[in-house]
Amino acid sequence: MNTKLTLQIDEQVIKSAKIFAKNHHISLSKLAENYFKMLNQRKNGYDAEIPGIVGELAGILKDQNTDVSRERYTDYLENKYT
Repeated sequence: MNTKLTLQIDEQVIKSAKIFAKNHHISLSKLAENYFKMLNQRKNGYDAEIPGIVGELAGILKDQNTDVSRERYTDYLENKYT
């Protein structure tokens, strides 16, 4: 069941939120609802799903060897630029 909510928010914040919502093809109400859901998930100890491309990429290197020392990276850069 949906319930109406009235908020008092800075005018610039509202303008920015409306632009963001329009660019992402989502209503301002849905944007606010998703944000409140995310806050509730974090409060309850759950990791909120990361939206967008960052969420799609999160965890893809989990099983990869990502142990890169500063020395190895320095060697890589020296070889690349010499």
